[in-house]
Amino acid sequence: MKQHRAGTLPARRRLGRKAVTRNRHIASLGFRLEETRSIDKVRPLLRASGVEPLREAAQAGPWEPSTYLVSCTAAGGISACVGWTRSDECIVLHSLAVASPSRGSGIGASLLATVLGEAMDDKPVEAIYLTTRSAKRFFADFSFELVEPDTIPYGVRAHPAFAHAPSGSFPMVRRYKPQQPGLDQCAFRLIHNTTDKATLPPGSVFLFRQSGSTLEAQYRGTPVKRGHLIGAIKGEQITFRWHQALENGELASGSGKIIVSELDDGRRELREKLGQDPGELLLREV
Repeated sequence: MKQHRAGTLPARRRLGRKAVTRNRHIASLGFRLEETRSIDKVRPLLRASGVEPLREAAQAGPWEPSTYLVSCTAAGGISACVGWTRSDECIVLHSLAVASPSRGSGIGASLLATVLGEAMDDKPVEAIYLTTRSAKRFFADFSFELVEPDTIPYGVRAHPAFAHAPSGSFPMVRRYKPQQPGLDQCAFRLIHNTTDKATLPPGSVFLFRQSGSTLEAQYRGTPVKRGHLIGAIKGEQITFRWHQALENGELASGSGKIIVSELDDGRRELREKLGQDPGELLLREV
């Protein structure tokens, strides 16, 4: 795909307000987003989920203090959280947990997509690292790949998330440059949709698969209970059809064309413009 500039990203800032305004999908699930640097707020959820809280006292070197994006219930409980630290070169992702009653709702994928997307919009990095014991397939949907421990930079291996990782953990990395070809196992989030058939809320996640020139994507977000896109990619253009089931039992379908462009940091954007319709659909890779 030909690389070209697709717009200037905002200057660095914490996620908080931006993440909330862009993720009406999470709001539609009945949750609100908060950002915190307090491990005390998320420790009960982490331990209930079998995730060892990060040893902040052991954190040294170029790493900023950990930040946690949490989704809160109306009663003030926490349904899910994602924690991360960053340096100038990379991000270490840690402490992803979803409370039992919220599993299967899509909150984990939507929260992770928000953190990855907003962190890259904030200040792009070339790689994001993590370790996991049982969620390799989940992270693979977001372009994370298994790597040998000795290929990870020494500074990352010294980070407490790696230095104190439980036995049986698998290191993974999401690299942004060079960009992988195609859209297989790539995740995109909806930035906006102002077309006349818009139903999905911003923040909804699309998980892509590609085989040759054929690609598919699964998505959902209130009021869409399940959605599916299938299409063919040729150069920088995707010709596709979509169909979806709404929560009220109605079915909807349509077709269109998407143009693929690339940001300076290596991520892709998928943009649909409907003829004379002033509306536009924009998906950005996380």
